[in-house]
Amino acid sequence: MQITKTEFRKYDKGGNIKGFCRVVFDDCFAIETRLIQGKNGVFVSLPVYTNKEGKHRNTAYPLTKEMRNAIIEAVLKAYKEA
Repeated sequence: MQITKTEFRKYDKGGNIKGFCRVVFDDCFAIETRLIQGKNGVFVSLPVYTNKEGKHRNTAYPLTKEMRNAIIEAVLKAYKEA
């Protein structure tokens, strides 16, 4: 599975969210990520679902370290180019 497209949208309404990025895989599957300003720099937040108890559950996530790094690099590149 390869990343074939990224679309970054800046979020300038204050707070810690820098923007949202759609990451497309093989031109047939997409996930929405968030770029968040943390205490130690920006980080990529993958999609999560919050259940009735308020616990967060991952809804889409990479199974390998290589794919996680590829997603992070693609989002950061899209952010810098936006």
